Amino acid sequence: MVGPGGALVRQLRLGLVAALLAAGVALAPPSATPALAAGGLQIAADTVYTLDPEARRVHVAIDVRLTNTKPNSATFVYFYRHVRFPLQPDARAVRATDSAGTLSTTTKQHPRYVEAVVHLRANLYYRDSKSFKIRYDLVGGDPRSASPIRVGKAFATFGVWAWGDPGRGSVEVRTPAGFGSTIEGDELQIVNSTAGQTLTARPETPETFFAIVSSENRQAYGSTRVSLEGDVEIVIQAWPEDDAWDETVGDTLRAGLPELRELIGLDWPVDHDLNIRERFTPALEGYAGVFFTDDQRIDVSEDLDPVTIMHEASHAWFNDSLFVERWIYEGLAEEYAWRAQTGVDGEAGGLPDRPDPRDPGYVRLGTWTFPEVIRDQETDDSERYGYDTAFWVIHEVVTAAGPDQMRLAFEAAATDVTAYPGAGTPEKVAASDGWKRLLDLAQPIEDPDEAKVVKAFEDFVLGSSERRDLAGRDEARDAYRALLDAGDGWWPSWYVREPMGDWEFERAAPRMAEAMAVLGLRDQIIADAASEGLTLDGGLKTAYEAAPDGYEAATKLATDQLAAIASIADAHAKVDQAPDLIAQLGLIGETPRAGYDAARAAFERGRLQEASAAAVAAAVLVTKAPAVGQQRLLVGVAVAVLVLLVPAISVFVRRRRRAALALALASAPAAVDTAGFRPAVPGENRAPLERDAGAPIEPVQPEPSGTLAADPDGAPTPLSDGPPDVEGGPERGASPPVA
Repeated sequence: MVGPGGALVRQLRLGLVAALLAAGVALAPPSATPALAAGGLQIAADTVYTLDPEARRVHVAIDVRLTNTKPNSATFVYFYRHVRFPLQPDARAVRATDSAGTLSTTTKQHPRYVEAVVHLRANLYYRDSKSFKIRYDLVGGDPRSASPIRVGKAFATFGVWAWGDPGRGSVEVRTPAGFGSTIEGDELQIVNSTAGQTLTARPETPETFFAIVSSENRQAYGSTRVSLEGDVEIVIQAWPEDDAWDETVGDTLRAGLPELRELIGLDWPVDHDLNIRERFTPALEGYAGVFFTDDQRIDVSEDLDPVTIMHEASHAWFNDSLFVERWIYEGLAEEYAWRAQTGVDGEAGGLPDRPDPRDPGYVRLGTWTFPEVIRDQETDDSERYGYDTAFWVIHEVVTAAGPDQMRLAFEAAATDVTAYPGAGTPEKVAASDGWKRLLDLAQPIEDPDEAKVVKAFEDFVLGSSERRDLAGRDEARDAYRALLDAGDGWWPSWYVREPMGDWEFERAAPRMAEAMAVLGLRDQIIADAASEGLTLDGGLKTAYEAAPDGYEAATKLATDQLAAIASIADAHAKVDQAPDLIAQLGLIGETPRAGYDAARAAFERGRLQEASAAAVAAAVLVTKAPAVGQQRLLVGVAVAVLVLLVPAISVFVRRRRRAALALALASAPAAVDTAGFRPAVPGENRAPLERDAGAPIEPVQPEPSGTLAADPDGAPTPLSDGPPDVEGGPERGASPPVA
């Protein structure tokens, strides 16, 4: 979960009650009462805390003013001889002075405070006042010590108390130049100056005031650079007093971070120096480490815990920009820190046991959120259970998927591409990845889902409404796997894959049925094409894989391909059939095989209409060949007969013409009218040709004729032995009839 300021956090491994809570118990003031509780003692106290990094101490000075406000009675005179102050449990070198010098002071150590008793130089009577100063030091504890105080050149943290009656106390904290402070608990006003910071408060009830001041000088931290392959630049910022932490962090990262990168498979995501800063555990609000995603900075507790160091380093990848749910990225950080440390034979910790739903910290991981701070046992229990359970569930996921598949899952999550890729470039999806995307990406669709992983989600992650989302997933993914198997390398289009990725299984189911129907047609096409020795083009595959909003176009294309193949098969059968003599006669001048070959070529180029037309045309040629042959045969016979009859008819015609000519010549007058008149026919009156005045006279073309004998009265000399017999004509030797 992303916390305030974008912080990713990890719980302390030891599962203790929050360190800040423990520190607060140790540092918070107990109820303070005067040593002589006779009443009427007025206390005013102004306290100053001065941070001294060089001495590794905080110097505390309390200016106290006591006033006796208890009136004397008729029988008693009331006075005070000493006053008791509860000081911080780590107070050292307690002493008191007044204007005259040192006052007698005794101390006694209690579990939560040091009791300091200041003995007054003289009795304090009614209406008298006395002033004195209590001084002591808060000594910084060594790194990883039980002391709640740290004071060093780079970092200091300590509790601030106040004293005095209501309205009569003040607090001032002074830090040197270069230090900047943060405050937890009651409010302090910060004033900056060239000399440093001054933090002040005037609480209404000083005895209940409590704040934790943490001050650091960024320039005073150590700086150890770790440069690793892949442009990994890390700067370790340790306290100058803690060489052990510096060495542990450096050695852990040098050995484990390359292994971690290899396991995750993604490039190093930080494009600048990654600063890892040493922090006091209570200052981390009960956590061992914090990864600040906004600043790309890690704060790690002073504890020497390699797994914590690797856990926080893995948050460079595992944060809410990869998977938005806290349990996912915290579980991944735990799992991959363990794997990386195991891979380099480093300290790896152990694997968690199966969570117990009866655990006092039980929480469904889907509702496990970042509490910001751990200040009570209930929160501590919940955080401990959440980390352990997230680790256990993610371990189940990664074990089932395997490191290789998880690398693919991380790549898809980082690039926001679909968990259901197709034939082309994977489509982009929403960048917000939750438990659904994790399941889809970690469980490859080629294999059935691991039942134990789904069961882990049902038992420890999901509520009742989320579990209902799982209801149709198994059936839908089984159908999708069947579709992939049937496709045999043909990928479903986004029309199918989008609702699968969106977990809209009721919308995906009918679309998968549509796709399966297209594949059925494809299988028929492949079989039919193979029987014809045809090579399929990629048109149908493209139409199937790229169908944007339905498979109508792919279905039509498949239907057209089947029709074209059927036409080609029909043409093939007809072209290969041996033609009889009549069919051969009908195919003279025709090449149906050329049309068939053209149909095949057109089909293999994807020109289905052209292929069908060519195939049909070739088939028609063969089918009509017998009829055409018969027709040609009849025509041929007729022509042959005609060829045989024409000469005889020509002779017959010539003879008749000759007979007619001879007859005509025998009956014609002896001379031709040379004046432009046609010869007279016996028995016909002659008439001159009419002439149009002024117009040329068209002579009448003479009929072809023979030459008459000179003697018009004699009989004509026959041109041959005798004229041909003419049906209905005169007998031989008879005179021509007279009309």
